[in-house]
Amino acid sequence: MRLAPLLAAAAIAALPATLAAQGRDSDDYRDGYRRGYDDGFAAGYRKALEEGSRPPVTVAPPPPMPRPGGPINITRAVYGSTSRSCDATDYARRQAQGRMSASFEVTNTMCGDPAKGDRKELEVTYVCGRGGPAKTASAREHRSVYLDCTN
Repeated sequence: MRLAPLLAAAAIAALPATLAAQGRDSDDYRDGYRRGYDDGFAAGYRKALEEGSRPPVTVAPPPPMPRPGGPINITRAVYGSTSRSCDATDYARRQAQGRMSASFEVTNTMCGDPAKGDRKELEVTYVCGRGGPAKTASAREHRSVYLDCTN
């Protein structure tokens, strides 16, 4: 006797799913679905026509970006080898200070020959503009060093 109520409950629970499946196949269900689809499509089409008839929104161009970089500002230049070196800051400033880019040859004329017979190198530390990050450039003797603040 306990089995009968369980079977009845299971049949009742399955009834809505069966009716819903049968309802989807009915002509009324299909007509209602089609009307809803058509109404939604028509509303979207009308909205698109309304938006298309409005004057276009004009957006002002962004303000020009500030020019990157700035003039070269030499903070330090050292010429020499690992054993001996000299201060070449004044020479480097005369060659590049205030320019956007500069290159010059690395020779003993910058501050003399600090380490005769050794391979020498110039290392220049500089800043582009005011307050920018420090940059370094280096080159060996008889080569050119290139400093750049254009980007």
